[in-house]
Amino acid sequence: MREKYERDIYLFLSLYRFFAYGLAVVLVQVVPGQDTAVGSQTYLLLGAMGVYTLVKVLGPLRWWQTDPTNYVVLFADLFVASVAVFLTGGLTSGFLLYALLPVITAALLFGERLALIAAAISAGTMAFAHTALSQWTGSFAWVMESNILLWLIVYSMVGFLIAISVFRTNLNIRQRIQQTAVADERQRMRRELHDGIAQALSYLALKTETVNKQLGEGRYTNVATGLEEVRQVVDETYKSVRDSLDQLKIEAGTAPLTQVLEEYLKQYEARHSIKTALEVSNPPPDLSEAVELELLRIAQEALANVRKHSQATQVWVSLMGGVKGVEMTIRDNGRGMDAAPQVVENGSGVGHHGMSIMRERAEALGGTFSLVVTPSSGVEARVFLPRRSGQGVLWRR
Repeated sequence: MREKYERDIYLFLSLYRFFAYGLAVVLVQVVPGQDTAVGSQTYLLLGAMGVYTLVKVLGPLRWWQTDPTNYVVLFADLFVASVAVFLTGGLTSGFLLYALLPVITAALLFGERLALIAAAISAGTMAFAHTALSQWTGSFAWVMESNILLWLIVYSMVGFLIAISVFRTNLNIRQRIQQTAVADERQRMRRELHDGIAQALSYLALKTETVNKQLGEGRYTNVATGLEEVRQVVDETYKSVRDSLDQLKIEAGTAPLTQVLEEYLKQYEARHSIKTALEVSNPPPDLSEAVELELLRIAQEALANVRKHSQATQVWVSLMGGVKGVEMTIRDNGRGMDAAPQVVENGSGVGHHGMSIMRERAEALGGTFSLVVTPSSGVEARVFLPRRSGQGVLWRR
């Protein structure tokens, strides 16, 4: 959901930029009353702004990265838009809507303070042009002439209203998305607690009651067997809890997914004595943080299933990016399943609850999940995510 929303923001900004540029072309050339003093330079300006518009759309701001370059690019966009307005008459320019684009961008992708700063700069430069610069050049009307002062007030108010209202509206939407994500994570944790710890505790309660009864009856051989079963369940529950804690501790986004997977596999191998191997395409796919987190969770769930059910001694993890999308596979050399070799699409027909969790995560990203099952030769879990899907653009570039 978050990825689709971010894609929609980028699409809106791109369409707005094209619309504002098209409107500027019409107003600067066609509408009477526009400043034609620039003469042949008008076409040069419109051509340059057209090329700049295409560059901005095809090379979107990498705003999700914490990089000072993002702020430089944003204010450079504000500078270019202001220059276009200055060269075409200030408040009488056809590029007024274009000049508001950096304010909208800051409100949607950054913070309210930055959006207000952009609005203040835009309004301030416009006021400077029609007060100080109008005394030196005839390109700008004096602020007290005609309705220039009124237009200046309206333009400034519109800029500040956009900065505030767009940011507040976007903030509310983002908060709802975050609340939905938190609710989904809580639901996943409830399922895991119910299917793991809760069932284990229920079994331990019944088993200890049985052992206590056998102890009273003097059946010590059965008591020893029962205690060994209790010990095994306690040990398995402890490992499950440790795996769950590791899943919450190791997050994608703090480092590239390949690095996070490599670190997790080292811990997995040391704790469970199962050899691991990681294969990654060169270069690795440049995925968004949300997609990396989901792939990490799927890998962790698959590895947990290997530990619990496969009796494997080795597991192989691969992450391959291609033209069509990215594929992640987790394969083990365990006992497999008591069935003929088959591909179980979407994990259906498999009894482990973890399979449905992995399927849900893959489908939430617009991808697919399947299992390649071979008797006595292990299981291979496959996740494929297309480069583009109905859920949004999965790649950062």
